[in-house]
Amino acid sequence: MKLSHRRRFIEGPAKSSIAVALAAFLASLIAGNSPAFAAEATAAAPVEFTSGGISPDKTKITYKIKVNTDKPLKEVHMNLKETDAGGKVLTETTLVWANIVHSTRQPIEQGKTYEDYSMLNPGATKVDCSLKEVIFADNTRWSASASAAMTPPPAPAPRPSQANEPPRVSASPAPKAPDRLAAIQVEVESFIKSVYRDMEQDDPGKVLKSFDDTVDYYSYGPKDKAFIAEQLRQYFAAFPARSFSVGEVTLAAPPSTSHKVSATFDVRYSLKDAATGTTTTGRSHVEWDLVKPDKVIKIVRFTGTSYPDAAP
Repeated sequence: MKLSHRRRFIEGPAKSSIAVALAAFLASLIAGNSPAFAAEATAAAPVEFTSGGISPDKTKITYKIKVNTDKPLKEVHMNLKETDAGGKVLTETTLVWANIVHSTRQPIEQGKTYEDYSMLNPGATKVDCSLKEVIFADNTRWSASASAAMTPPPAPAPRPSQANEPPRVSASPAPKAPDRLAAIQVEVESFIKSVYRDMEQDDPGKVLKSFDDTVDYYSYGPKDKAFIAEQLRQYFAAFPARSFSVGEVTLAAPPSTSHKVSATFDVRYSLKDAATGTTTTGRSHVEWDLVKPDKVIKIVRFTGTSYPDAAP
């Protein structure tokens, strides 16, 4: 199985093993500091990128993107490096932002500032995040490094600490329905925990009943039950002993025209590898979209990001 954070798209070395792909079904824990925001800009840059460093709760890497150009944008790429207290580089890759909210690409508009985040790796105490390039809708590119080579960037402008601000403010927030969400909170939490209890058993068919006929499954896109059943079969074979603990569940209301509800939560996991006999623990940050046809909750979107614990 495979999971990923809803707005974190990573370019870099692929994690091909089924263990990693399926562990993404389950984790996210973090450590770090919270430096003041530092803005990065280059002459005539189509966007202004501001790194917020590690969030106050030490779970996320926060950043802002202000759109300066009227040329339609597709994506913004950032250089990302995460380092532990001993100076060891845990991650060095490219973070991609495309203003995707609830699996739907939203417009990127001139003059707006978008705040977003990516989950921090366990053990990371320092992050370096900088603007790399901008991809336009016509697939042309603007490179920060090429622009900097021609025109030296201005000195970084310190920004006030964001310790008292929420980790993310969406530029186009979905309408909220507090009463509706409160009414279904207990039911959704019970459903999620029951799915993970089923995951601890050796019955893929039972787990499969929780999925709709077609599921928006990670970067795979829409997949049918046959595909998910095969993922479950391989997962159970790779990890014959499994245990999960579901954390706090946060619900978000979809647009008023939709019957979906989004659930975001963390899962603590322990997996015994069939090949090595070793046990891997960690945390996954998971996000589902749910519907309730015929009075039975079904998963219609499944994504998340996995963070295995550091080796002792």
